[in-house]
Amino acid sequence: MKNKELRKPRLTPMRAGCLVVVLLAAAAVIGIWRMLTAATSLPDRFVLQIGLSGELAETGGVEVSLPFQPLQEKISLQDALFLLARAEDDRRIESVLLDIDALGADPADIRQLIRAVQRTRQAGTPVNAFLRNAGDQDVWLASACDSVTAERGTILQLDGLKAEILFFARTLENIGISFQAAQWSEWKTGIEPFTREGASPYLRRQLEGMLDRVYEEYVQSVSSLRGIEPGVLEEVINDEAVVSAREAVGFGIVDAVSGYWEYLERLTLSSGAAEAQDVLVSAARYKASVDWPFAAESSDAIAVISVEGPIVRSAGDPVAGMQPGVDEETLRQSLEAALEDEQVRGIVLRIDSGGGDALASANMLQMLDSARVRKPLVASMSGVAASGGYMIALAADSIFADALSLTGSIGVYALKPEISSLGERIGLRREVVTRGEYADAFTLFEPLDEKGMEKFMETTGWIYDDFLAKVSASRNMSLEEVERVAGGRVWMGRDAVERGLVDRLGGLPEAIGAVQDMAGLDPGLRPVLKLYPRRPGIVELLLQGGPSALVASGVANGSVQLVQGTTREMLDLLLLLDSRQGGMFRMAMLPWTIRIE
Repeated sequence: MKNKELRKPRLTPMRAGCLVVVLLAAAAVIGIWRMLTAATSLPDRFVLQIGLSGELAETGGVEVSLPFQPLQEKISLQDALFLLARAEDDRRIESVLLDIDALGADPADIRQLIRAVQRTRQAGTPVNAFLRNAGDQDVWLASACDSVTAERGTILQLDGLKAEILFFARTLENIGISFQAAQWSEWKTGIEPFTREGASPYLRRQLEGMLDRVYEEYVQSVSSLRGIEPGVLEEVINDEAVVSAREAVGFGIVDAVSGYWEYLERLTLSSGAAEAQDVLVSAARYKASVDWPFAAESSDAIAVISVEGPIVRSAGDPVAGMQPGVDEETLRQSLEAALEDEQVRGIVLRIDSGGGDALASANMLQMLDSARVRKPLVASMSGVAASGGYMIALAADSIFADALSLTGSIGVYALKPEISSLGERIGLRREVVTRGEYADAFTLFEPLDEKGMEKFMETTGWIYDDFLAKVSASRNMSLEEVERVAGGRVWMGRDAVERGLVDRLGGLPEAIGAVQDMAGLDPGLRPVLKLYPRRPGIVELLLQGGPSALVASGVANGSVQLVQGTTREMLDLLLLLDSRQGGMFRMAMLPWTIRIE
């Protein structure tokens, strides 16, 4: 008898397809099970725990938790605002615990959270804070709470605020890369990190002015909320810089010191529960168990469309670098969904962007202008809505901003990279045949000559003039009035209101209320809130791109960080820019922001 050869079963396309169907069916069943059990999984009385740590994004990332995994999600600013708002009305919530650990946020974001905490407390729901690795920003937010407990053994780093900008001109020159720039007004300082070795007087003046305002607000706010003299906090900042948890109690900055598990044990005992998990409900678990973000009281809906990060023409545009941004197609799809939905009666455009590609910003403004004709549109500025971010706000019937939102920066700058020195160093040679005087004028491989530079400045000036005209038409200001507040000048929200660039001070709740009013909705009934861009779930991601889509979603959600740093990667980026018209990019973008860390 011959030995039979053992053969591996082959995975045929049909078998693979069946396997995918089975997996998707299993995921769907488990998902349905989750939804059915989630609604009944909350205790009758509980403490809602909101964890705030690291960089605070405007919105959350893609939900890609696998079946049977614990619910995990990084809380965004909008998440926190909606959670605190729900705690005002949900009588099951005994109190809210803000679990704060080295938060990084814009000053305007801290203020928005403080107002949300105050509204929750006024509604009768206590809000308490537990500080882990605490800095100025953590103390600022925690000060709004009923009580503040610092973790035993932690150090509070209360060393004040600083503004820091890196300048790359000499670094890039060392590897053979330089930039030529077109700058409309000295206040549009986006070119400086690439063309100077230090800040110009205009940039330094702006930064110092902004920092003064934020520092004054920080000191006064913490002192008032904690009931201590402003001089006490400034003494800590200037004389101590770092204090122990116990010392912080002595200064009146915190109320108590406790170990984390010890703290949870006291919470459990005070509630009469057997274990912490019976009384403590995480934000992710709560979100999965309720109609999110609100339990609506009417059938009418308001769409909240978020524009977050650099504005780019298409996904993967190098202008955004490694930061998640928003592209034209994403905004178009969001607007189309909101406009075609008969339930949606109005739109809130929520902006947290310093701008980006000038043409993309103009195209988005055109889309939004068309949308406003069909449904009421209100803009709500978050931490920053400047330059291109301000441009898209011009479509709104009304613009809201926080007192510390960064806005304005009405202007344009253009950068033209030049790598002739790099080419010499790495032995890169090229032969060029042209027809036309300017055919090779804007190449990466040579600097602009006098005539080329004139054209470069002229075309950038066209974009700037168009920007001024858009502001003039939208804000009912003359070009002369616009010019006095433009030229790249950055304003905080309160100043922007005084200068006619913004209509009212307020946050997301006020903007939603304004849309309700414009749409003729009953202000006493909470509408359905529909959030855009819509976040795909695991099944949709698998259908779109298989397992690789899950990895990509991790990158977009910030769980994977990529850094471009090698000469080869820089060269790749520059060659990609060379494929763009003119080998240059024109930006309506604020090159810096203020973060409290």
